Amino acid sequence: MEDVVVIGAGLSGLTAAQELHQLGYRVLVVDKSRGLGGRLATRRIGATVLDHGCRYLQPFADLELSPIPALLASGILQPWQPEGFELSADGLLTAMSPQDLYVAPQGMSAVAKAMASELTIQRHWLATRLTPLSQGWQVEGTWLGESEQDKPKAFAARAVVLAIPAPQAAALLHTAAQRSAGIDDLLHQIQRVGFDAVITVMAGYGPDRSTRLASQERADGWMIAGNSHPTLRWIALDSSKRADPPESVIVLHSSAAFAADALDQANLEPTGQTLLAEAAHLGAWMLSPDWMQVHRWRYGFVRQALGAPILASPKLTNLVGCGDWCSGSGAEDAIASGRQAAAAVVTALS
Repeated sequence: MEDVVVIGAGLSGLTAAQELHQLGYRVLVVDKSRGLGGRLATRRIGATVLDHGCRYLQPFADLELSPIPALLASGILQPWQPEGFELSADGLLTAMSPQDLYVAPQGMSAVAKAMASELTIQRHWLATRLTPLSQGWQVEGTWLGESEQDKPKAFAARAVVLAIPAPQAAALLHTAAQRSAGIDDLLHQIQRVGFDAVITVMAGYGPDRSTRLASQERADGWMIAGNSHPTLRWIALDSSKRADPPESVIVLHSSAAFAADALDQANLEPTGQTLLAEAAHLGAWMLSPDWMQVHRWRYGFVRQALGAPILASPKLTNLVGCGDWCSGSGAEDAIASGRQAAAAVVTALS
């Protein structure tokens, strides 16, 4: 039996797992994906590296929580200073003040890999059911890899941390073999959490193509924030994060309203073309990439947070939830929640 099973290898889950591991607990992390980091997602297309989830890290308000200094010292992060613009609802660009931004030249998933150091992680494993035991939980799941032979179908632990998006955590809580006052309490709390979906477009352009914006003053990278635009939430020259990229790449995030209408379409390629056509008003060259890929994030950004550092009930202390959806929407909130979840587990197991 493990001391703790952490379900989810995103920023919050890795934080909780690492905190508990450093305190000497036997910790197992399970995640359905092949990679680590959740929305700290990096895609590789040939020799091209691009970030299609978390765009960058910004300075933390609580310096004690911040991994940025250590990641800078190790070379995993570096400053990124693109020329920034604000995109208005009617499509006009205005210059933004410079911001302190940090990116990983090898892709933002490098941050997750660093945080996962020395942890035991079972990838390609989807948790599907929770069963209470006399002294903990059994977590049942399905192996999503190529072969199921000799792959475990369940893990037992004294405590469980749900470090997955709130709707997924709620679905797993509903599978509990025995309903209890504690489970009902957690489900009641989690109902208030809401997410906005995002459609992400990744598009590549040959090294001989111009990728400048008409409004640019500098020749290096650029970033556009469209928080009030009906279609485009964010666009950037992602390749400006890399040293000597083999090609130019833009990454585009849709608005929540656009994603809500397109999220369940079976073929997302026309959706990607529509978004590129909208972006082409800012630079006609965006309309004709050499290649394009489209990704849907059902739980892209937190719209309504839980309003507490973690999901917890005094009626069930050895089952807690954590994530940026607990108290905010950013990396700092995710890390703070992961630490709080670890502290709650320590109290429950003491």
